[in-house]
Amino acid sequence: METKTILIISAVAIIFLLESVFPHYRGRATRVRHGAPHIITAILNSLLTKFALVLLTLWAINWAESRSFGLLHVLSLPPIAETVIVYVLFDIWMYFWHMANHRFSFFWLFHRAHHSDTEMDTTTALRFHPGELVLSTLFRLPVVILLGMSFAQLVFFEVMLNLSTLFHHSNLAVPEKFDRALRTVIVTPNMHRVHHSIEMNETNSNFTSLLSVWDRIFGTFRTRKDTHTITLGLPEFRELKYQRLWGFLITPIK
Repeated sequence: METKTILIISAVAIIFLLESVFPHYRGRATRVRHGAPHIITAILNSLLTKFALVLLTLWAINWAESRSFGLLHVLSLPPIAETVIVYVLFDIWMYFWHMANHRFSFFWLFHRAHHSDTEMDTTTALRFHPGELVLSTLFRLPVVILLGMSFAQLVFFEVMLNLSTLFHHSNLAVPEKFDRALRTVIVTPNMHRVHHSIEMNETNSNFTSLLSVWDRIFGTFRTRKDTHTITLGLPEFRELKYQRLWGFLITPIK
């Protein structure tokens, strides 16, 4: 877990620096003020995870292992094959879970706190409401049990997910040709900027978190010819107060 934390902090710092040198959206003078509430939120979420959600997840994994319950326990494949299967299947679950956060109003109350950011950058990847974190953990527990995942496999997936999320939320100016090549496999900044568009038909697209193939397979893939023309955020949460920590936290009840 300590290695995971170090990797994430390092990635945030490196991408945040690169955004300053190679920005997609230019003229952002208050990047530190913008990112500060997201850093504080990440700290709150990490404490919540460390003292409650990790224990719950460990209990579920140990319960499945003690009973040899779950897909991987039945298949008994080599470790590499198991990791690949878990990676792919859990990524599909994340796709449908993300879609559910947009389709079901109760989930959207919490997830919209993430979408209310009007100046998306790599720190936006840390902008998830604690309520959404709790819901995500509770709903993924049955998936973890059914797959028969080990804790190490789950941590590996989460590290890859976090690194991907930091990258595709970033304000990095990735050349479109390079971005197009990358998004044949993974989610890229230009692909995810469409998802954070103020236009709801674009917000309700590009749900995948790691492998871009799921949006293509399930018909939710969408692009914008010029992503510089995208207005980010949500119409009802554009006031400055909703960009600050307290406004972000109370978004679900507004």
